[in-house]
Amino acid sequence: MVKKKGLPQQGELVICKISKINPHSVFVYMEEYDREGMVHISEISSGWVKDIRQYVKQGQTRVGKVVRIDGDHISLSLKRVDKKQENNKTKEYRLNQRAEKMLELVAKQLGKTLEQAYEEVGFKLQDTFGSLYDGFKISIQTPEVLVENDIPKAWVDQIRAIAEKSITQKEFEFRARLHVKTYKPAGVNIIKKLLAAAEGSGLKIQYIAAPDYMVRYSSMNAKKGEKEFLEKLENIKSGDAEISFEMVE
Repeated sequence: MVKKKGLPQQGELVICKISKINPHSVFVYMEEYDREGMVHISEISSGWVKDIRQYVKQGQTRVGKVVRIDGDHISLSLKRVDKKQENNKTKEYRLNQRAEKMLELVAKQLGKTLEQAYEEVGFKLQDTFGSLYDGFKISIQTPEVLVENDIPKAWVDQIRAIAEKSITQKEFEFRARLHVKTYKPAGVNIIKKLLAAAEGSGLKIQYIAAPDYMVRYSSMNAKKGEKEFLEKLENIKSGDAEISFEMVE
């Protein structure tokens, strides 16, 4: 079971397993966070839900969206997740399940348990690269990036060795450092909207430190992919913000 540290973020998509069905709510187990959440009947499906059991089944696995966090109480929605988001999240989860198995193999090579592997490097890979799988992928081409982010070299060597055996490199990845500045009163919302539109175009964006973001784009075709990436970067425009970018090797 893929693990994540702490609590999910509001708006995050999470893997949920239906654990209990009540007349007006559903309790779910969030596998990645090892926590329980609740889906109110009003968040099950668009429109009026007369019988909640017509929409969810005991033991069913769904993708939910976190809509509110109040202490340990986490409220989710099923109706606010569209088919594309569900497919993408499910694909991402399966890739990270593969990565967890790779992490377990690495741990065995170093005489560690999976739990120790998560504490020593797993959670750090997630925080730094966005997911376990992305951390393993990056280790193949640029293992020095892991070392620069305080992953011990002994771990990096084994991570790279296992990744090279387990991951078939079928994609070319392009990266750029994006600079976004705005002096408008609602600057935070302007930047969020701008970045959301960029992600909607197929770019993957990771925050570095204000005002910088790392932008990634993957393609099966090197030449075509680079052209598409540059076009998508050029399309990140806003009259309310200063935007520039520089390619990263």
